Amino acid sequence: EYLADYSQYITSQKKPKESLEQIINKIQLIHQKDDFEDSEFIYFLNIAQDGSSYLPMYFEMLTEDIVSSSHIGLSFGIFQNFILLQVNSIVTEMGLAKGDRLILIFENGKKIDITFDSKRSSGFIKTNSYGLSPKQLMLFASSGLNKWKLISTRRNVYIVGDNSIFHESSSIQKKKNSQEVLKYLAKTTIQEYLKNNKNSTTHNKDVYNQLLGL
Repeated sequence: EYLADYSQYITSQKKPKESLEQIINKIQLIHQKDDFEDSEFIYFLNIAQDGSSYLPMYFEMLTEDIVSSSHIGLSFGIFQNFILLQVNSIVTEMGLAKGDRLILIFENGKKIDITFDSKRSSGFIKTNSYGLSPKQLMLFASSGLNKWKLISTRRNVYIVGDNSIFHESSSIQKKKNSQEVLKYLAKTTIQEYLKNNKNSTTHNKDVYNQLLGL
């Protein structure tokens, strides 16, 4: 069952609140260390709005001019030498439960089809994560995300979006800026991974270095 179809609505083009450079300059890379467990979690903050740790992706129009605040979000993190795609949901029906799927289609036509294999973190914002391969992370860094589909397997419902509509609270108001921010997050994650992960295989380093032009 399809939960929302924003394409039936027409909305006026909004001017960006901030330039792409301003949006990216506000993003912070956080190193959260746990001395007790001798571990470190690396993640991003201030993405699209102050305090946000993910890129918001909206999908539903309430009226011709008003975008619903319901959304999902994407970001990247590094934990114990693993690169993670972090997925968030502020959609009641989309719990990001074990077995749910996220399908991402990029501008170059390539696709990433994710099935969550772990339990979600509950709360107002539901979260789950997925370990990315070098090839998958390179796709995020090299091609713009064109559209996505999130499927709740247990509820048999889904939502879709193409990042062409934006809530007024977000500093991102253009699809191109949304794509470029996600690319920036992916490339920065690669750079941080190469800098800190001494256990990376030579193959992974070569793949990432090739992407970054190193």
